[in-house]
Amino acid sequence: MSDEVWNSIKGKVYGHYLAAQMLPASCPECAKILSPIDFGVDPDTNDRLWATHCCGNWTQYLEKINERELP
Repeated sequence: MSDEVWNSIKGKVYGHYLAAQMLPASCPECAKILSPIDFGVDPDTNDRLWATHCCGNWTQYLEKINERELP
């Protein structure tokens, strides 16, 4: 596996970890366990949008991406 691929995977896993720390772990209405969903990177701001959704409630977390971490 090339270093570029490995760094991309490592960055995505670390981003998921950060989002999981910042977003609710369970739905406040039904108690369903939530996992962050990656909505991709905005190329203009270099922010990756992570969100959780349940029972009509959306919670968002913006992860700042360094230029060198972008694919």
